[in-house]
Amino acid sequence: MRPTYKSGEELLKEIQMTDMPFGSVAVWHLGQSGVIIKGGNQDGYIVIDPYLTFSIEERSPNTEFKRGFEPPLTPEQLTDASGILITHSHDDHLDLETIIPIAQHSSHTYFALPVPDVHVLEKKNISSKQIIGAKAKEKFRIKGFEITPISAAHTNYERDDNGNDRYLGFIIEVNGVTVFNCGDSVVTDELISDIKSYRPHIAILPINGQDYFRTSRWIVGNMNYRDAVDFGVTIGADMILPVHYDMFANNRENPAYFVDYIFHQYPNQKFHMMVPGERFIYYK
Repeated sequence: MRPTYKSGEELLKEIQMTDMPFGSVAVWHLGQSGVIIKGGNQDGYIVIDPYLTFSIEERSPNTEFKRGFEPPLTPEQLTDASGILITHSHDDHLDLETIIPIAQHSSHTYFALPVPDVHVLEKKNISSKQIIGAKAKEKFRIKGFEITPISAAHTNYERDDNGNDRYLGFIIEVNGVTVFNCGDSVVTDELISDIKSYRPHIAILPINGQDYFRTSRWIVGNMNYRDAVDFGVTIGADMILPVHYDMFANNRENPAYFVDYIFHQYPNQKFHMMVPGERFIYYK
């Protein structure tokens, strides 16, 4: 199991001490799709899709989904988070073994997730006052963060009987910077239309793709490296941060393909490849 770039108390102290001036944000990569976003101290910080345990393989020892590196933080180290955003209910995004300890140790942290999955947290006795049922295009606020959920297609749009999306991305506006976290999705005309008007400064996009053999094993796919780059350019993102390529050996993509494609097709497009535990500083 490979080491992380930075972890534990050292990483936690860095998060707590980081205070960004207006027009900038800090992003930390937690592995898979997990990220932390922070502006100024007054804004607090949010965490998106944290998978910080070994729960998948502990629950199913024969699974092909086995972590390739240690979690950079424990759930208990995130109890000062202002909010946890969950894009959908797959175990590497909605990890109850990560969520429950945070809720048990923090009465001020909000948990936002698609409306069809709210009952999952309610059944674990998480206070309804801390749960935000997220609906596409219905804005909500967590401390200094204005957040707009966006419908996502993983690999299709799926909705409950009331028309509520089961998969979401999030437009996140904080400290003068706009970030789009796609969650798990493929590219669609609707997604392009929804995001293009925002012209996000940062687009956080999955690049692990999909193929026949993974689909035949019920592994739900995403945009691939080429889709992610073309989509990021089309929506006018200043910076593309790829994710969902590093944790599980059975469901990832070589990020060198992403870099090579940008180099040949869009040599002026900004991007950054993050490693787990790394802080990336963005100034618009």
